[in-house]
Amino acid sequence: MPRNKKNRFCRRLSNQKIYAPYGPDTESLEKVFIDLDEFEAMRLCDYDGKSQIEASDEMGLSRGTVQRLLLSGRKKIIDGIFHSKAIIVRNDNENIKFKGENNMNIDFKNTNRIAFPTNDKVNVEEHFGHCKYFAIFTVKDKEIMNTEYVAAPAHQPGLLPKFLGEMNTTAIITGGMGQMAINLFKEANVEVILGARGSIEANLSEYLGGELYSTGSACTHTHDH
Repeated sequence: MPRNKKNRFCRRLSNQKIYAPYGPDTESLEKVFIDLDEFEAMRLCDYDGKSQIEASDEMGLSRGTVQRLLLSGRKKIIDGIFHSKAIIVRNDNENIKFKGENNMNIDFKNTNRIAFPTNDKVNVEEHFGHCKYFAIFTVKDKEIMNTEYVAAPAHQPGLLPKFLGEMNTTAIITGGMGQMAINLFKEANVEVILGARGSIEANLSEYLGGELYSTGSACTHTHDH
């Protein structure tokens, strides 16, 4: 019987990535699939230049597991290039604890708008629908360019995701929110991180450092925010 696979920390991609040999008939190509944990191990060691020990600490795995992920991921890339296969990097979340967006995603290098619900402009309001303000940080290349505090509109179902979407928000970090709001944000390609608490400054620092990941779940109130 196969052993249960240990959860590992990885940074999510914006979507599944596909790389294929040039040609008109890409759909018919044989495919090789790279799992997100294999990609994360290669990103840490081959792209960021970290040691296998450092990568194992970041991913919450043993050094031996990281080494196996590196070997399997690299072998798949060589197989795809050598045999002209389409290389697909999956973005599945099975056995994955997300740590924010992957730094290799080009969108991360552009200007981002990160929102936090708050009542006192210092701490994260743990329920998205109960805040007085939204603290919105404009960030470029991990540098905070601007901070603004916007009064939250009167609550109506589905209004807050639309409100923040119109303000070009790229991520919302909060304690919890209803499934309806989560779905609306995802439809608008806005990253949702749940389970945040404490100071906004600390959470923002962890997010920009790739150390903040979603640990919460949708609220189960009868009314979704």
